[in-house]
Amino acid sequence: MKKVLWFGLIGGFLLILGMYGYNRIFASSLSKEQTIEKDNVSALNVDINFGVGDLYVSGGADDWMEGTFDYTEKRYAPDISYKKKNNTGILKIKQQPRMTIGFFKNKMKSDWDIQLSDDVPIDLNVDMGVSSTSLDLKGLQLNNLKIDSGVSDSTIDLSGDWSKSFQTRIAMGVGDVTLLLPKQTGVKLSVSKGIGTVSMDGFISQGNRIYVNEAYDQSDVFLDISLDIGVGDVKIKLID
Repeated sequence: MKKVLWFGLIGGFLLILGMYGYNRIFASSLSKEQTIEKDNVSALNVDINFGVGDLYVSGGADDWMEGTFDYTEKRYAPDISYKKKNNTGILKIKQQPRMTIGFFKNKMKSDWDIQLSDDVPIDLNVDMGVSSTSLDLKGLQLNNLKIDSGVSDSTIDLSGDWSKSFQTRIAMGVGDVTLLLPKQTGVKLSVSKGIGTVSMDGFISQGNRIYVNEAYDQSDVFLDISLDIGVGDVKIKLID
């Protein structure tokens, strides 16, 4: 009986050790690069649904989208689709991984680096799961922006010069968010707060949880931002 128990314990240990070794040695070797080439559309509708890992989104792509995706398992690979509808390109990038538990969780890797084009107006929807996220969106021709931060630590950079007004909706679940906004462009914030905290320097209260910066009354272009805060800290900074 003792021999059976010992064989069971040793077998279980070797199984775990083998899985750990595979995960550590081989699982980090997967990578994918993908480009969505430009066509004759005049606008883009981009939907990014990210499950778990590190996400970086920026502008500056020569094509509609250029992406580099590094991950440990095929289940973390992106599912990318693109189609034209009238004069709009519909781009969907999604990841729906299964949950990784306990011992192996810290060995998982899922890094997405996505660049979008600055050349056409974009409706952008970013849905984060459990992630560390940087959205460097200055320079894009944003027409509408929607962000669901899920359970994440995020930096959202909307600073820079904007040539037209647009609306932004940010729903924060759990985590910390740093929101960078342009000082010289008008900004209007509508804040709905749960049990999180908000720090914002340089904004003037207009009552009913509405705040504007000093440039708001003089600016022909402004950002209309709705911020729904769950649990966590939000830091809002104005950038010259």
